[in-house]
Amino acid sequence: MDWIYRELTGVMLSEQVKVAADDVRIINSLTNPPPVPVTVRDIYVRRCRLAGDAVDAGFGRFRTGDLDLLLDMLQGAPALVGHRKDTLGVARFFGGGIERNEQTGVSYIVPKFYWMRLHSASEDLRVNIDGGIYNEASLGFTFRKPTCGICGEDIRRCEHVPGREYDGKRCFFYYDELIKVTEGSFVYRGAQQGTGFMLAHPASGGLTMDNLPRFKWKGIWYCGVPEKLIIKEV
Repeated sequence: MDWIYRELTGVMLSEQVKVAADDVRIINSLTNPPPVPVTVRDIYVRRCRLAGDAVDAGFGRFRTGDLDLLLDMLQGAPALVGHRKDTLGVARFFGGGIERNEQTGVSYIVPKFYWMRLHSASEDLRVNIDGGIYNEASLGFTFRKPTCGICGEDIRRCEHVPGREYDGKRCFFYYDELIKVTEGSFVYRGAQQGTGFMLAHPASGGLTMDNLPRFKWKGIWYCGVPEKLIIKEV
């Protein structure tokens, strides 16, 4: 399997969101909808800015044309706490839209998420979100190809290194061939935003030091396959 897993941290939006009838309609129309349809009085709703088309701290970026697809993939995804995949979700993403910051020119996906008022921990979650204790949300997604912004090749294979400058242009890569959104999480503070990505490579038969794929893990660039890490000087 040749795919890449990535986590990016966005910010909660401070304004409270009044639940609208359209929110309820979208929630009850999700793939795998609530078995008991929710009503306006059943849920809390908030928003967050998860990802945009600017170059992030790990020198990756989404193509503007892929933001609609990313938002669509997010519909119905679970919201966890701290990426704890051994626990059940506490909320669920739905709806939202694409919003453009006119000052910076950056466009973002801004989904909504809801949780049930009658849950025993519902008020704790609401108070911590509205009080700014939980002020970041992290998006987990998978994609197949990190495309070099300079040469257009797979950046694991080309000669360019993300973050370096070439003829006055800083190298970055695109998140191409998006596969799915796995989950979103409420986090007290994201690990260094865009610190790296995890790769799953096919068997390494026939590879040499000259053509080993490169990947970044916890801020360090490596070449090789995950089972045999070789630090790559950059």
